[in-house]
Amino acid sequence: MKRRTTHRLTLALAAAALLAACATPYSLVEPKRRTVGGVISVQPGMRWNKLDTPNVEGHVEVWTLDGTMLNTLVFFTGVRDGEPLFVRNDRKPGREEKPPVFRATMNPLEVQELLEATITRLFRTTIAEGRSLQAETVAEGRGFRFETRMVGRDEVERWGVFVGTVRKGRLYGAWFQGARLNYYERYLPEFDRLVASAKLVGEAAR
Repeated sequence: MKRRTTHRLTLALAAAALLAACATPYSLVEPKRRTVGGVISVQPGMRWNKLDTPNVEGHVEVWTLDGTMLNTLVFFTGVRDGEPLFVRNDRKPGREEKPPVFRATMNPLEVQELLEATITRLFRTTIAEGRSLQAETVAEGRGFRFETRMVGRDEVERWGVFVGTVRKGRLYGAWFQGARLNYYERYLPEFDRLVASAKLVGEAAR
């Protein structure tokens, strides 16, 4: 019975991802070194798809392998002091509170809490939490890493990992997340290889 339920959930996720893909413009990212946002150079190990995200504002670039319902990779390409990590501009005008913002003085734990708050606000999650915060070398400098877990209104559990660094008052990093069943662990090694290849270039390296 458990195996049958898991199979049905996988099929449902795949169908949702297919529908989302039909409505979302993509461009192919070949497995060769590429510069993201003009500031982060990475070496993908497989083909990704870059999303055209007109409804998302911020210093971000979004990739996926199987569709956004199954996995996403969000690059943060220099979030400035006083800016949110990203916002959606397809929301109807209302009385929503202002989004939480990044501060250049934030420590890694505060960045973790900021991502949690951003996820909760934008994705209407029932659970959004960060855990296992630790120091890590990122783009040949000091950085940090933590895991994420969230459950949205579709009741699908999604795991993720964020790796980031603050340089000259700006936040650079990458957050990979995917459905816990089949998709997160399958591609986590690819994410780790990609992060290990990361270098800051352009204005971020000056």
